[in-house]
Amino acid sequence: MPTKRPAYCYKKAPKKPYTRKEYIKSIPQPKLRIFEIGKPNAKYDYVLLLISEQRVMILDRALEAARVAANRYLTKKLGRGNYFMRIRPYPHHILRETKFLGIAGADRIQQGMRLAFGKPVDRAAIVNINQIVIEIWVYKNGLDIAKEALRRASHKLGIDHRIEIHKFEEFYPKLAAQFT
Repeated sequence: MPTKRPAYCYKKAPKKPYTRKEYIKSIPQPKLRIFEIGKPNAKYDYVLLLISEQRVMILDRALEAARVAANRYLTKKLGRGNYFMRIRPYPHHILRETKFLGIAGADRIQQGMRLAFGKPVDRAAIVNINQIVIEIWVYKNGLDIAKEALRRASHKLGIDHRIEIHKFEEFYPKLAAQFT
């Protein structure tokens, strides 16, 4: 059985997303199940954001790998209840693929059909410029650890990004007012 194509095959975002589930017979389930991890009901000091600097598609398996990498590092260094992490984009876009032979000499035999529609094989999130991909809430002592966790997660995504740090009270003023 052929393996999945690498993520760089699907990096360019389409003009129109393919999301109409009522027309698709077999929809692949998203690999990303958990979007929020940690303790959301605490007064944190800082919010760290991983922001995309290009319009791309991020596969759901890449989002899951980034979540696992960041969560594992944060749990190891800070402990379970000392942070909150949220994955912002949802993989709505359904990717289609036309099958080709991948053996030696297949380029002469099979060129494929022009403008073939393809079968649904995977899901992806379409991320725009300046869109938040991952956010982490931490206390003051966990600021450097959360920055390193976002750096590790960004390697799994493979996008141009920047990391922003904001005070919790300034970024979420209504939420911060609940805890005082």
